[in-house]
Amino acid sequence: MIEGMYKHLSFRNYSRHTVSNYIKEMNHICCHYRCSPKDLDQRQIQDYLYLLVSNKKFGPNKIAVAIASFTYFYHNIAKTTKKIKLLRSPRIPNRVPFVLSPQQVYQFIESLSTLRDKVIVQMLYSTGIRVGECVGLKRQDIHPSRMVIRIVKGKGQKDRYVPLSPMLFGQLEQYYKQYDPKDYIFYGRSKEEPMNRITVNRVIWKANFILKTKEKITPHTFRHSFATMLTEEGENLFTIQKILGHKSINSTFRYIKASKTKLKSCINPLDKIYSDNIESKP
Repeated sequence: MIEGMYKHLSFRNYSRHTVSNYIKEMNHICCHYRCSPKDLDQRQIQDYLYLLVSNKKFGPNKIAVAIASFTYFYHNIAKTTKKIKLLRSPRIPNRVPFVLSPQQVYQFIESLSTLRDKVIVQMLYSTGIRVGECVGLKRQDIHPSRMVIRIVKGKGQKDRYVPLSPMLFGQLEQYYKQYDPKDYIFYGRSKEEPMNRITVNRVIWKANFILKTKEKITPHTFRHSFATMLTEEGENLFTIQKILGHKSINSTFRYIKASKTKLKSCINPLDKIYSDNIESKP
């Protein structure tokens, strides 16, 4: 039945990443109980989710993926929706995204040893694209005449355009001469296949020590930093929404919280009381 789920997700044009995650979650619960998913009952599914939280310490985002996969299977494949009628997605903490300052990004990029690794991070930071969109880029997606990059089948299978930095374009020309990509800009073991997103994660993970920050730096950190920088520079939120490919403007609003623009204009009460008292002294 899991094979049927794979086919169902595929012809409904779900992304490879989503298909992989859903199938993986179904395989995990089946391996845990050592039975077919159709033989599981409502209580077992709930107990399994509790196990993921209590024993494996899964965060709300991972739990949400597991619930989404179970819901899809029992709603569309097994047609036994009563098994999932009590499932509810966990509350996702509304955290302020961790961002890097422009100086930190520069320091991070310059610490990388190869031109390939530098261009990857420059691409992530200058466009705000997701890591999956980055590794899927092809040479034909770069449009220097319009100074834009076309993102084909981004999240939600939607196309969009993002800005092409003149500096990045120059770096890409150097990259082309050195690495000679044929189709995919960032290729894998062969030039006919895209680089695995795990490779990008590994490149960034290995350089985490450079900035000596307690926060973990990931490819998404550069997306957050890009969006926050645009917000601080006064860019229109709806423009940022289009560049990032957000379905809802609410997803873009979070970068206002991370922006220091409004904070810079605030008068700090500690500064004020000392300033007032010093000025009032004879």
